[in-house]
Amino acid sequence: MSTVEVKVRETFRLLDTLRNENAFAVAFSGGKDSTLLSILLYEWLRDRNIKNKEIIFIHNDTLSEIDILEEYVRSFLNRICDLIRGSGNNCSTVITKPGHSFYWHVIVAGYPAPSYSFRWCSNRLKIIPNKEALNELLKRYKSVVLLTGHREDESPLRSRAIKHNSVSSFFLKSDIDGVIKAMPVKHWRLNDVWEFLESVKNEYGLGQLFYLYGDNKESRYGCWFCTLVKIQKNIYNLSSDYLYFEGVRIIYKTISNMENMRLKKSWGRSELGPLNVIGRGIMLKAFTVLEELSKKKLYGLDEDFIDSYTIREVFYYLDPPKANGLIWKSAVNLRDKEIRLIPIEKIRAVKVTGEIKAEIEKKAEENPAFTYLISKGKGYFYNVLEKISLT
Repeated sequence: MSTVEVKVRETFRLLDTLRNENAFAVAFSGGKDSTLLSILLYEWLRDRNIKNKEIIFIHNDTLSEIDILEEYVRSFLNRICDLIRGSGNNCSTVITKPGHSFYWHVIVAGYPAPSYSFRWCSNRLKIIPNKEALNELLKRYKSVVLLTGHREDESPLRSRAIKHNSVSSFFLKSDIDGVIKAMPVKHWRLNDVWEFLESVKNEYGLGQLFYLYGDNKESRYGCWFCTLVKIQKNIYNLSSDYLYFEGVRIIYKTISNMENMRLKKSWGRSELGPLNVIGRGIMLKAFTVLEELSKKKLYGLDEDFIDSYTIREVFYYLDPPKANGLIWKSAVNLRDKEIRLIPIEKIRAVKVTGEIKAEIEKKAEENPAFTYLISKGKGYFYNVLEKISLT
């Protein structure tokens, strides 16, 4: 019996212990591990001839993923749900979204690049929306099994987190009463994951997933702006147009580390507060420059709304009085909004001087991601910064 066959049996045995449960929610990111988990769940239902279960796929749409990942998510979920329904079970999808997108948090609230000491994005873009979705499911089903694609082999950090949060071999602590949190693929290694997915690639239409990972099978997908990773290795799997995303991510990280791009604050560990008008102006320009150079629309600018207006319309096109009124309304629960909020016309009017440009270039050179990106082509960083300074 092959290693993969052993792992499949182990996963099935874990699911067997849960077969008396009615509602199963799958945390589906669209990556390799959650794809593996979803297929294994379907095959367990089919092979065990299990009927009448409620299968719910929860996908957290942060509004800041790359476009082709979200396209794959929708396509795969439609396919796997059809198969699950065909096996005699019910299947539905829940797409969670944050109250405000990354773009709102940067331009309206001035949030700097996330760091390990200030991971503002995890709670606001992921944890809160997912908890709300689970609480809604509990109202309907009373008890829910949440299946996650956590693997010990994923990274040293993930392995430590699993050990810290486990209540038994395959189960994690849950901070929501009524939710059982299980890890059916906990012991799967990277090679096992890809060997299995390769064996079912055609059956489940996984061509787009394999394109996303390319030759870098260890890469992980998430928000394109994420500065918790040194290098966004997944971007390098894709066509070269996507490398401009890495250029803008480096600029975001760079200006967030510059004191003259930050407001001062009197709370927290650091005196450095939100991005100031110059920092926000640079990012406002960077988003449109990124779209121009990459020829890709930024997913989230047209999917996040304030009233009936997209944030693209609010940030770039509406008359300032109208835009500012909408922004203020959307920031009703924002802490220290009197200090944080900056009129949109001032952000739009920011000019990047030669001195600021040179300072950003010099500071960016300290970032390992800059060196790696430049090795692929200087234009992915310098062309972005040049166009920002000219707009």
